[in-house]
Amino acid sequence: MKILTRVAIGTAVLGVTTFAAIAATEHGNQVFFAVNGLKSFGFQQTGYSITSGQPYGGTTAGVSNGKGQITVKAGRKASSSVASWFKQQVGSGQTLVCDTKGTYPNDLNFAVEGTLTIGSTSGETITCDNIIVAQGNFGTTNNWWMGGPGMKGAHVSVSGATEQTCQIAGSRKPAIVVFAPQTPCVNNFSIAVNQR
Repeated sequence: MKILTRVAIGTAVLGVTTFAAIAATEHGNQVFFAVNGLKSFGFQQTGYSITSGQPYGGTTAGVSNGKGQITVKAGRKASSSVASWFKQQVGSGQTLVCDTKGTYPNDLNFAVEGTLTIGSTSGETITCDNIIVAQGNFGTTNNWWMGGPGMKGAHVSVSGATEQTCQIAGSRKPAIVVFAPQTPCVNNFSIAVNQR
């Protein structure tokens, strides 16, 4: 009887340990941005929030199959603390979301703030500060949010768009950068650059 009890306890501990290891796995979470005339794409992280106990390995960015791409190396466990951080960082700015409703998320897996740099084939480099990308959950997918204190616009579920005034390298004139969800959205946005 003691042997069976020890085996049962050992199996239970192994099961809990295995589940915890699976729950805290780092993933290469990708979000994509369609941009006309894209030559280069960068994202320099300035801050982040992740659910306690989850791994975080930072961000990378570049061009993949003609689209801008940000990869966040992080675990995927949602919490309200990450959603609160996202809301605090956005402040009086605006949000944008794929495949869900609401202006702010209740829970997020992680959120990352940084400086977005877009290089165009025409030779311009546009820099947008304080851009926040975040991953949540909707149904069976890990959907993405965007936001920032400098974003303006009307958040209307997945059909809304936001804009932000960004800088063009070597120019005194700003660029108006418009962010919008693509279809299918989940992890796809579009970016349009307009000069004032």
